[in-house]
Amino acid sequence: MHSVTSWFSTGATIIALVITAAVAIFLVCCLECTKCPKKEKDEIFTRHEL
Repeated sequence: MHSVTSWFSTGATIIALVITAAVAIFLVCCLECTKCPKKEKDEIFTRHEL
C-alpha cells in the first residue's frame, strides 16, 4: 500500500511539473506574439475619415 501511495505522489508531482512547464511556454509564446508589429489594424479598428 505504501508503494502505491508513493507512486501516486511521484506521478502527481511529475504531471504538475509538466503542466507548469507547458503553461509557461504557452504564455511566453503568447507574449512574444503580442509584441509583433502589424502593418495595419483590423478593419473594425481603422478610422474612416471623410
